Amino acid sequence: MKNYLSSFNHGLPSVRFAGIREPLRHRRIRTGIAPASLLFSLFLLSLLFLMLPCSSVYGKEEATSQTGFFLDTVITITLYGDEDGSAMDGCFDLLEEYEQMLSRTVEGSDVWKINHSDGEPTEVNEETVSLIETALQYSELSDGAFDITITPLVELWDVENKALLAASEAEADTNESENSNEAGDSDQSEDTDESADSAQPEGSSLIPSSEEIEEALSHINYQNVLVNGTTVTLSDPKAEIDLGGIAKGYIADRLEEYLLSCNIESALINLGGNVQTVGTKPDGSVWKIGIQEPFGGSYDIIAVIECSGESVVTSGTYERYFEVDGKIYHHILDPKTGYPTDNGLTSVTILADSSTQCDALSTTCFVLGLEEGLELIESLDQVEALFITEDETMYRTSGFPE
Repeated sequence: MKNYLSSFNHGLPSVRFAGIREPLRHRRIRTGIAPASLLFSLFLLSLLFLMLPCSSVYGKEEATSQTGFFLDTVITITLYGDEDGSAMDGCFDLLEEYEQMLSRTVEGSDVWKINHSDGEPTEVNEETVSLIETALQYSELSDGAFDITITPLVELWDVENKALLAASEAEADTNESENSNEAGDSDQSEDTDESADSAQPEGSSLIPSSEEIEEALSHINYQNVLVNGTTVTLSDPKAEIDLGGIAKGYIADRLEEYLLSCNIESALINLGGNVQTVGTKPDGSVWKIGIQEPFGGSYDIIAVIECSGESVVTSGTYERYFEVDGKIYHHILDPKTGYPTDNGLTSVTILADSSTQCDALSTTCFVLGLEEGLELIESLDQVEALFITEDETMYRTSGFPE
C-alpha cells in the first residue's frame, strides 16, 4: 500500500427485492426505480413518507421538504426560512442542470459526449473538467481502487436491472408454485417434478463470463483519461467514464453553497445516501444523522452521528444487489478483479466537511477493504470513517464520534 499524503483533503475541487425499492411519487420525480437511501436524518423520519412538498414549524422557522428523482436516486431537501419557495426551486433547477451535465445515461450530457467520442478530444463544461480532475486525483491516491473508467464493468454487470429481473423471476416462481398447489398438482409424479426443475432458469446466467469480464477490464484504466484545458480525451476509444462515484457529493457541495448564498442557514440535503447538513437546526442544536443497519429496514439505525455543516456518505452492499445461490452480487465493483468487491465489508461511512470527498472516499475505502481503508482515512486531515463488516462489527477511525 502506498504512503498517503495528509495534505490531500477536502480542499480539492439487490436477489432479494430489498435491493431495489420504489421511489416516492411526486411531481418532481421522474419515471424509474431508485435504490433505497442509505442514510436517514432522524429528524426527517416523521416527514419522509408524507406527501411532499410539506411544511412544519420548528420554533419560529417554517420547514419545507421536497423530494425528487435525479441521477438514479431519490433525493429529499428540507429547508428552513425559505418563505417564498425560491431557494427550493433553485435547488431543483441545479439538480436538473447537473444531471444534464454529468449523467452517463442522459444523451447529450458532457459524460455522454466523452463516452461517444471514439477517442476524439471532446470539449466540455469547466465544472465537468474540474470534477474529472478531482476524480483522477482520488484514483492516484488509491492506486486505482477508485476509477471513473469503470463503465464497461458497470454495463456488463447491470446490477440494478438484474436485481429487478431476478425479483420478477422469483415472484413468478412463487405464483406458479401457489397456482400449482391450488390446482392439486402437488401429487405429480417424480419424473414430472424433475422435468419442471430442469426447466427453471439458471441463476448463473446473471453472472458475466470470465471472458466478458476480462474484455471489460482491458478498457479500465484511469490513466486513459487525458485532460487539456476544457478538453477531455479517452486514449482508449472503447473506454467510458462514469462519475457516479463522486458526482452526488459534488452536487451536494454546490447545493450547500447555493443555499448559503440565499441566506438559508439551516437545511438538510439527502441525495440517496449522501447527506449534507447546512448549519444547525433553527434552534441551534445539531443534526442527528442515522446510519442504516446493513440489510435492515429503513428504520433500523445502527449508529447516529451529530453534524453541523458536515457531510455523511455511506456506500454499502445492500443498496443495489442480486443474489445467486445464496451469494450477493452488489454494485460496488472492484476495478482490479472485475467482480463485486468481496472483502467482508457491508458498509463504509465517511464523515467530512466536503461531500465530494466523502462520496469518493466511501467507494474507495470499500474497495480497499478494512485495513487499507482505515490506513487511508487516518492519513487524511479532518476525515473520519465507520466500517461495518459482515458480522456487524463496527470499526471507527480515531476521530469518528462514538
